[in-house]
Amino acid sequence: VLKSMVEGVLAVDMEERLLRLNRAAGELLQVDPEAVRGRNLQEIIRNPDFQNFVFSILKSKKTLEDEIAFHQGQKYLRAHGTMLHNAKGDEIGALVVLNDVTRLRRLEKVRREFVANVSHELRTPITTIKGFAETLKDGAIRNPEEAERFLEIVAKHADRLNAIIEDLMQLSRIETDADSDQILLETGEIYGVVETAINACEVKAVPRKIKIKLEGAVDLKAKINAPLLEQAVINLLDNAIKYTEPGGVIQVSVETDSSEIRISVKDNGCGIAEEHLPRIFERFYRIDKNRSRKLAGTGLGLAIVKHIAIAHQGRVSVESEPGQGSTFRIHLPHSQA
Repeated sequence: VLKSMVEGVLAVDMEERLLRLNRAAGELLQVDPEAVRGRNLQEIIRNPDFQNFVFSILKSKKTLEDEIAFHQGQKYLRAHGTMLHNAKGDEIGALVVLNDVTRLRRLEKVRREFVANVSHELRTPITTIKGFAETLKDGAIRNPEEAERFLEIVAKHADRLNAIIEDLMQLSRIETDADSDQILLETGEIYGVVETAINACEVKAVPRKIKIKLEGAVDLKAKINAPLLEQAVINLLDNAIKYTEPGGVIQVSVETDSSEIRISVKDNGCGIAEEHLPRIFERFYRIDKNRSRKLAGTGLGLAIVKHIAIAHQGRVSVESEPGQGSTFRIHLPHSQA
């Protein structure tokens, strides 16, 4: 029974010698169950919190429960311990059951960070709107020129607030629909979707004299959700336009090989330092927070791209070097074709 249990189970005697560990406990604690039998707990499991937990059970002879961090917080185990008795009812040691709650703790951390980020992102425009509204109320409204300028600032931050909420709602819809298989994929031409996205972004590129060039396989087809894929490309283009200097070039390509289909958006902007690349597709992750806000980004555009790619059973990637521009890619598997 112990061998088949997913929970880790270990038993120690009154002198804290290990009597038994099942395979799950060995994996959780990274020890060989057979090799450590009969050895002292404190010699084998060098975690002060866990050692104290077992000692407290033996000393108090009570049932205890605690959550213990291992490997500098890289793993969290929920421990439930009680006294161990023989057939006569004599206390002969302690029995500990372990459950790995690492994933749960990481999800909670992500949730806390997400709530904190959302609160921060919403607070900035709300504070600005409130500040200028109070200024207008205190008399600035009687100065038409000043009032108009303040109202323009209020409107700008209201638009930013609306953009953040719209992106949050879209991201939530994509995740929910993907989880419940509600996203409809139909055969469509990739090139045409990308071309439509480019046309939608020209209005932002032309005033800055940025050229968007498209090349690649014109007749390449795959099973896609065209509106979602178009939105993903628009987000990548919008990002490229923001960070490309006036007069620059954005190169878009649609490629395929034996393993996948790739949509690439390459700019010649400022580039991204290597340490930021692993987190670039996270919600609200910003490389330069002040610059991102000045460029009116919501901090959710690349996260939306990532989840649209996942909804297509695909993935995203980025290559970049400071001063050399960036290339963002959406990878789609041929199994969708």
